[in-house]
Amino acid sequence: MNNLNHCISIFTGHIPPSKEMFLKLENAFLLANCYEIIEIVSQKPNIEVELRGWAKLKGHLYLGREILKKQFSYKIQKITKNTFTSQSSWNKKMEGIDQSNPKLKDLNLSEEILQKAPIDNGLLTRGIVTQEGSPEYDFELSHKELIWSEPVSILYEEGKNLQWNATTDIAWNEIPTLNPILEKAICQIMTYLVENEFSALYIPGKFISKINPYYMEIPLFLSSLMNDEARHIEVFTKRANANGGGFQYSSEVTQRSLYSLFKEEDYIKSSFLLHVMGEGTFVDLLSFLEKHMPDDTTKKIIKLAKRDEMRHVAYGMEHVKSAIAQNPNRINTLKNTAFKRKEFMDEINSESSLVLESLAILAGGSDSPIDYKKGFDLLEELKITMNKNRIKRLINIGMDEDLANDISKSHTPNFM
Repeated sequence: MNNLNHCISIFTGHIPPSKEMFLKLENAFLLANCYEIIEIVSQKPNIEVELRGWAKLKGHLYLGREILKKQFSYKIQKITKNTFTSQSSWNKKMEGIDQSNPKLKDLNLSEEILQKAPIDNGLLTRGIVTQEGSPEYDFELSHKELIWSEPVSILYEEGKNLQWNATTDIAWNEIPTLNPILEKAICQIMTYLVENEFSALYIPGKFISKINPYYMEIPLFLSSLMNDEARHIEVFTKRANANGGGFQYSSEVTQRSLYSLFKEEDYIKSSFLLHVMGEGTFVDLLSFLEKHMPDDTTKKIIKLAKRDEMRHVAYGMEHVKSAIAQNPNRINTLKNTAFKRKEFMDEINSESSLVLESLAILAGGSDSPIDYKKGFDLLEELKITMNKNRIKRLINIGMDEDLANDISKSHTPNFM
């Protein structure tokens, strides 16, 4: 047993034995170490009976009273065991999401991010001390290598700084009245974009509740990503409606492609298919749309959405790259995942003809035979560009060139 020098003093003044006094005592003893002595300094001379009774009720040892100058010192020793898993330390900041705060940059008391989250980590994050008896959530994604992407805090900050409003930041009244054929093509494209954005919204939503919040940067970033996708759905919907055309048609191949993404239950595989393969290709499509849209307002819509999507791709690239670096065998797993998706898509072996025709009309500027042929040729060039850029991304995450080429060629004709 430690010596009987008190470690903690509580000043209660004229507060009588009451709920407010015993609340202060309860919390002081709750956070004290076993065998620590707590001194209650009071201006009340006769509260020994109440303090002795409270100590006995709580399993502590009442040590007695001393008379001080105009005050009284009552000492109680904590006997019961600690119920918190560790002791907190004042000024101990959490490593990660708060790195941009200039007030915290000089503090060097952060703790290392563990490779596996503590088993008792519930709906809380690093640095919060848990009490015994708290429920164990058993989060499926509790290993750092399954979810982590090193620049995630930077990407999260970027996402906050680059937020935009689909209502107020777009000059909707400046969209010109277009040729009905061209407007219909744009409405079909917007319909297609909305479909794909719903997949990019719902798929991360499937995984957020599975991620241990010990790694809080990831669910926070994914939440910002979902906010981006919600805004894209909103802005593409508004553009489809802007000139009265509205939504058009959804093809079987588009929905099968998106379903093959949605049904994936492994987070690394999902990140690979969605962010690296899908959204990476989607960025190339948005660049194509930005280049060929006939008006500045719609170009701006596409440009802003593309900026967001590039951030999502950056997360997925580093996530999958890190996962492969820690376990190179994952390359084979991801290869099989891509080919399995191709087999599923090969059951119908087609492209979304309505979308392709709309893209050709957009790129050519009209549906006249000459313009349509020109637009179709540009679309074929886009597919070549998409393939080249997919190969580059696959090599970047750790695959050799031959395998990257094979996986890229297996990618869905839906682009996403």
